[in-house]
Amino acid sequence: METNRKSAIILLTGLFIFLCSCEAEEGPFVTELETIDVSYATDIQPIFTNRCIQCHDQNHPTGLDLREGNSYDLLVNITSSNYAPNLRIEPLSLENSVLWHKVIGDGVFGQQMPPVGDPLSNFDIEKIESWIELGAPDN
Repeated sequence: METNRKSAIILLTGLFIFLCSCEAEEGPFVTELETIDVSYATDIQPIFTNRCIQCHDQNHPTGLDLREGNSYDLLVNITSSNYAPNLRIEPLSLENSVLWHKVIGDGVFGQQMPPVGDPLSNFDIEKIESWIELGAPDN
């Protein structure tokens, strides 16, 4: 009986030392989702045209005109009129982009947009997300 007990203690001690000497693998545990390829002209502007320009046209009090031909220059790297010094769109940064917070409706920068009707579809939100993460290119 005493021999079995000593053998068990030696075995457990050896197992403990072995497990403590193992190194963890380096690398991420979670992989990031791939961004989808988007074009401003064919993917992003149509969202604004279909869902936003009813309010955000040449007469909008903040000057945010989201009509085709105007929207890009009034969004990217432009300080938000209502939430200065934050940018309307900061390329490569969802966290610092006012428009991103507005479309996901997290309340960081006021109410969700659009304020009337259904929120944007998940697919439209994914397109905007990818576009910003890709650097908000004018393509």
